[in-house]
Amino acid sequence: MIIHGNRLRETRMLKGLSQFRLSLKSEVAPDLISKMERGIVQPCPAWKKRLAEALGVTEDDLFPKTEVK
Repeated sequence: MIIHGNRLRETRMLKGLSQFRLSLKSEVAPDLISKMERGIVQPCPAWKKRLAEALGVTEDDLFPKTEVK
């Protein structure tokens, strides 16, 4: 979802990290980070965990669960 991508991008930028630097810290490829930020690729659980840890936030902060009504 693009909402999660926006949150990922905003958090990364607030931390002052480029996609490349985040990829080094999280061990997630920079092209995947780019695709996640644009909503093209959905992150798997392992990527969510690595990205959240690299950014110093919780997975729920970075990828909040959406309610379906």
